[in-house]
Amino acid sequence: MAGKIEPEKGKWYYRFDQGKNFTVTDVDEVKCVVKIQYMGGKTSEIPFQEWDKLKLQKSE
Repeated sequence: MAGKIEPEKGKWYYRFDQGKNFTVTDVDEVKCVVKIQYMGGKTSEIPFQEWDKLKLQKSE
C-alpha cells in the first residue's frame, strides 16, 4: 500500500476512526504489537496486522 505509515517509537499519530492522538511507546517485535499511549494516559496494544489497516496521520 502506498503511503503506509510505519510505527516509530516516540512519534505522535492521529487515529481517524477514534478521533484521537496517541504516541508509540514501543514496537514489540516478539509479541508483534505496537504499544501506544493516548493523550489522556490510557495505554493500548495494536497488533501489527491491525496497524496496517488503520487510517492514520502523523501528528506533531
